[in-house]
Parts: sequence; C-alpha cells; structure tokens
Amino acid sequence: MKKTFLIILIALIFIITASAFKFVNQPAAKDSGKENQPEFFSGILSEIKFGGEKGTKVFFENNEIRLDAAIFNDNKAHFYNTEMSIGKTIYFFVVKDKQGIYRAAANACAVCFKTYKGFHQEGDEIVCNNCGNRYPIEKIATEKGGCNPGPINPNLEVRNSQVIIKQTDLEQVLDLF
Repeated sequence: MKKTFLIILIALIFIITASAFKFVNQPAAKDSGKENQPEFFSGILSEIKFGGEKGTKVFFENNEIRLDAAIFNDNKAHFYNTEMSIGKTIYFFVVKDKQGIYRAAANACAVCFKTYKGFHQEGDEIVCNNCGNRYPIEKIATEKGGCNPGPINPNLEVRNSQVIIKQTDLEQVLDLF
C-alpha cells in the first residue's frame, strides 16, 4: 500500500511540475515570437546569449551616440553595443560605403535573430553568421525583413566630424535582441 501511494505521489508531482513548466514557457498571446520574459531580465539574457561580434560599448549623450567619423575611412564595419533605457542591450555596426555614406544596422536580422550569431564583413559584403546570406555594403540599412541586418539608418548624419546615431533610430531594432 505504501509503495502504491508513493508511486502515485511521485506521478502527481511530475505532472504538476511538467504543467507548470509548460505554462511558464508559453508565449504570451500578443508575443511577437520572442521568449516571454520580464523586461528586467531581457537585456541580461540577450547579452548572455549573444554570440556575435559584441563590439565596443558606447553610451548615449543627449539621446545620441557620437562616433569619430575618421574611424570609418577604412570602409570596414565597426561593431558596437549600447544599453537602452529599458535595460536591453542593442548590438549594431556602422560602415562607410565607397560613396562616403555612413550606414548603421543591427547586428541581427528578422530571420536569424534567435540564433544570436550576428554578422561579419567579408570584402564589400556583410555576411550572416548563421545562414551565410550576403549583403553588399551599399544596401545596408535599405531593406527591412528577411535576413537583412535590421536597418537603423541608411544615411547617418555627420556633425563636427562625428557620426551621429539617434536613440530613436536604435529603438527600431529592439525586438531583434
């Protein structure tokens, strides 16, 4: 009798635990496919998970990030990260194309963002570290959706020899992190 009771008790504990686990990990009805997690933890979790190029940490000053424009004369993508006001960390890159246009894009895309692998540069192309899709630098930040680096700004402002990235532009790619 004790053995049967113990088996039933263990089975009930297992069922309750499995049900609770399933409930906690269900996406919310209005969820955009991202994990259902409290905002407080979302930045920490994305930073832990992100395995792509994290780059240099930069900070907002008067709702702008200012970067020395001369850094981009090598026509190479330079990677950065910043913490947004809601606690999420955004990973992005800035590159100057051959026409002299400064472009910014998320180091993530709408298709592969959950792999947290980002992009890298090969010659005149930006390449997805997950699926291998390639994008010419001249197209960066001009196309939304698919496995394109999430567009931040296709033509960044340059003021006093500094490339300006506005907080409102970075907010457009919050869902990718």
